Parts: sequence; structure tokens; C-alpha cells
Amino acid sequence: MQYVSPSEIINRDGLRIVLVQHMPSPWGQAAKAMMEYKGLTFSAAPWEGGGLNQEIVAWSGSNSAPVVAWNKEKPIYRWDDILFLTERLAPAKPLIPEAIEDRVLTLGLCHEICGERGLGWNRRLSLFSPGLMSGAAPQSLQRMGEKYGFAPDEVAQLDSRQVASLNMLTKRLKSQQAAGSQFFVGQGVTAVDFFWAAFCNIFNPPPAKICPIPEQARAMFENISATIRAALDPVLLAHRDRIMTAYFKIPMEM
Repeated sequence: MQYVSPSEIINRDGLRIVLVQHMPSPWGQAAKAMMEYKGLTFSAAPWEGGGLNQEIVAWSGSNSAPVVAWNKEKPIYRWDDILFLTERLAPAKPLIPEAIEDRVLTLGLCHEICGERGLGWNRRLSLFSPGLMSGAAPQSLQRMGEKYGFAPDEVAQLDSRQVASLNMLTKRLKSQQAAGSQFFVGQGVTAVDFFWAAFCNIFNPPPAKICPIPEQARAMFENISATIRAALDPVLLAHRDRIMTAYFKIPMEM
């Protein structure tokens, strides 16, 4: 994958995505993998993590990535809006089930992984907390802490929130496997499987040949508490590996 400049992304037609550069940012990596699974052609531009990214912000109204745009439609950046767009553009390979109960379950699980105060949100705050609590955080990290609502008095709760989410996902996956399914919902791949595979990487990054990130970043992602490490049930890691092997482009492009 070759990145183009922000100005090219802004002025092109077709499907475009802005991805966090050099990092396995799960919101963007899941969106990219779902586009590729659906056979959608897209252009990509880089987002500098912690940077101002003024051109993209002025165009999209978003101060974070991913940002996705389709033709002349307004750029979007929320995980569910991006998912719904990919469903509209490639309905032949749906990642949201048609059956109403499975649809509700899929979107609920996706929100728990991707949404505000969900698993990924709390993991991100955990990644920020050592630097922010040190009193010597660089300005870029301070900006991100402010953007995502970092609160010192909530640090102690971050682990328990993540453990609760991981335990729920483990229970769900084991229940599905006992019923003969290898997926989180129903009998086929859904957006939940893509999102879990991408988000698992910020708890347990795959080897460099799969996930080529800077070693300093790898050390940061691997720095998890014993409590969270214990909640990363082998069934969750095995599911991540299977989904990435089957549905993601390897090595990951960032």
C-alpha cells in the first residue's frame, strides 16, 4: 500500500481512508481489513499520531483517525458510520447479519469493543496513563489525554473495565464454539470478528513479520498488567490469529 498526500486524499473521488501511520491503530486497521475483504478499492493517506494534521482536520472536522470519505459525501470518522458505509458500497459480502437478533448482537459487541468507554477506549487510556501521570508528558500526549477524557481519578478503574469486556468476549466465543461456530455471531464472519482481531493487537501484538511496528511501540503495547494478561484467554488470542490469517492482509500495512 502506498500512501498519498493529504491534499490528494481530499481532492480525489472514490473511497479514501486516513490511517494512523506506523501504528496498529485498531479502528483504522479493522476498517481497512473490512474494505479489503469486501473487494473495495481505496486510496490511503497517513495520519501523524500526536501531530496536528491540520489539513485533514480542516477537511474532515475530525482530530483523529481513521477518516473515511466516499466521492463528494461528507468525510466520516465514527466506527459505526464507516462500517455502514462499507456495507452500502459492498452489500454482497455483508458483515452485519440480516437476522434482527444477530444484527443487534453484532452491533452491541462492536460497540463494546470500539465505542466510547468500551474496551479499546479504556485500553487507550491505559496506554496514556503512565506518561500523563508522570507530570512530564509531552504536549502531543497531553492533547490526546484531553481529547479522550483522561481523568487521574479513573485510572484505578481502567483495568477492571477491560477485564470485564475481555471476560464477556471469552464467554461469548466459548459459547459459540460449543455450539459449533468459529465466529462471535452466527455461522459466518461479521464485523465483530474483524474488530476483535484488530483490537487484540494493542494487548498482544503479533510478531514483527505480521505486525511490523517500531520496537518502542511494541514494548508499550506489551506493557499490560497481570490482571489484564490473565483475562486474555487463549481462545481470544487463537481467534485473533485465525481471523487475521484468513481475512487480513499480512504483513499489516501501517
